[in-house]
Amino acid sequence: MSDGRTTELPGRATINSIVVLPRTRTDTVVWGATQPTAPRACTGRRWPANEPERPLALHDSWLAVTAAGLLATLTLAAALWIAAHLDVDRQLHTVGLFVHLAALVLGFGGVLVADYLMLLWLAGRSTLAEALTGMSRLHIPIWAGLAGLIASGCVLEPNLDSPLTRIKMALILALTLNGLQAVILSRRLAQHVVAPLSARLLLWGATSGAISQICWWGAIGIGFWNAEH
Repeated sequence: MSDGRTTELPGRATINSIVVLPRTRTDTVVWGATQPTAPRACTGRRWPANEPERPLALHDSWLAVTAAGLLATLTLAAALWIAAHLDVDRQLHTVGLFVHLAALVLGFGGVLVADYLMLLWLAGRSTLAEALTGMSRLHIPIWAGLAGLIASGCVLEPNLDSPLTRIKMALILALTLNGLQAVILSRRLAQHVVAPLSARLLLWGATSGAISQICWWGAIGIGFWNAEH
């Protein structure tokens, strides 16, 4: 927008000057206005999800744990029958020994890490929720290691007439059953991540951890003794 003005100076010609005035803006800016958006279609999943969706667990009740315990007992009995009737050559024995040692590292290593996480919680260096989350991620390697130990043990020609070998098999069975009930224990503990733990849960957890360590170390010790003698 311009404003025409005429300026006259004495003794000089008339000078026309043009002054440019700023134009006033007629539009306004509204901060924080909510813009309408079209509704998003529900696809049933968000990617990436805030928390991974957890599938239904197999061991949700004591009845399921009992059924799984019977299945584990039958599996161990079948492994012993195979070990007693299988003819193993030297090459297969070497492969089985390698798998046995690798499974021991996988399974027992996972158990040690899980116990370490619980010790961190008892020492006040982590929360119970953090300890349980870390332990839940160790279930697969622990069970895979235990299954590998049983499967590879079939080709290691165990002396089933030895009392120590029978004690070792009993320890492995107790270890398996203890691991099955520990799944329910972890679920009970997960329900008390905020509320104080009862003395019953603390005793349950301590007993389960002690049984696990006794069975693992006992089976390892007997296996080492049998290998040397």
